[in-house]
Amino acid sequence: MGRRTLARLAVLSLAGFAAPTEGATFAQGLVPTIVAAASAAIWAPAKARAQTPLQAPDGAPPSPDAASSSETPDNGVGSLALSHDAASRLTVSVMIDGKGPFDFVIDTGSDRTVISRELALRLGLPKGPAVTLHGSAGVEQVETAVISRLSIGKRVVESIDAPVLAAANLGADGMLGIDSLRDEHVVMDFKNKTLSATPSSSVDLDHLTVIVRGRSRFGQLILVDAQVRGRNVYVIVDSGAQNTIGNLALQRLLSSKSGGLPGEQALAEEISVTGGRSTAEIQNVAEMHIGALTIRNMRLAFADLHTFDRYGLSNKPAMLLGMDVLSLCDRVTVDFDRLEATFTLR
Repeated sequence: MGRRTLARLAVLSLAGFAAPTEGATFAQGLVPTIVAAASAAIWAPAKARAQTPLQAPDGAPPSPDAASSSETPDNGVGSLALSHDAASRLTVSVMIDGKGPFDFVIDTGSDRTVISRELALRLGLPKGPAVTLHGSAGVEQVETAVISRLSIGKRVVESIDAPVLAAANLGADGMLGIDSLRDEHVVMDFKNKTLSATPSSSVDLDHLTVIVRGRSRFGQLILVDAQVRGRNVYVIVDSGAQNTIGNLALQRLLSSKSGGLPGEQALAEEISVTGGRSTAEIQNVAEMHIGALTIRNMRLAFADLHTFDRYGLSNKPAMLLGMDVLSLCDRVTVDFDRLEATFTLR
């Protein structure tokens, strides 16, 4: 067994890793890099424009009725400039009730848009009803603030009861969840550093783009065509997560057979958006497949997150695909209405 080290890790978004707290550091080699092949996550298309099946593995989560949306009809957000926060997550400027702009993290792993307590107080937003927040650390009752009008470029979402959380734990003014992006075809263009969203529709694929389809659970897109060592794995595309996180069922699967990469193992402390703390173990994964994509030499954090339980995945191998892997693509799209994601390779 390799040497074990202890490091501070990033706080958690509603579904995965978010920005680090002040003074937090990462274990050497924790974040995949494309510089050295030994520690890089390398993407390669098995075949161009592969169409993955709609059939889910046995025991796939059911698809409940989509939650109602309060947004007004529009033609999408248009094209907005993207930036990165200290944790390498994507942020975009938004307007709240005509004021701003404010930097919100794009969090495709969260089903709710949230706002920092500090910003809600500064804007004098009225209090909304207390709600149940399903965060990575568990279930909690939290206060909300009423956002009458949230503008994301040309898109306007009205009457949001946004959970209020500490800015120090969010690492941003707020987070845009899928409640603000529902029925949209969201394009995260890492090459040109832009975000765009249009009403859900099919798109033409070039020879460098692979499409992967999935199922819906509480409005969340769960990709079902993924495998590690021949076993099915559920994948959630989580742009709010700095690092890719596997559940304990996936860790048990990887530990049951040989094939993991040798080397240093690290323990990391996680801090949830509500301040809860837990420990994750960092291990290497030699190879996994998502549709027609192959990811090699990936460092993966394993943690017993409530997020997996929320989607009925605690006992099924699953992972939150974070920015450490997503940002290695030129472009990633997520279509919550068509239940599909695309990955354009460099």
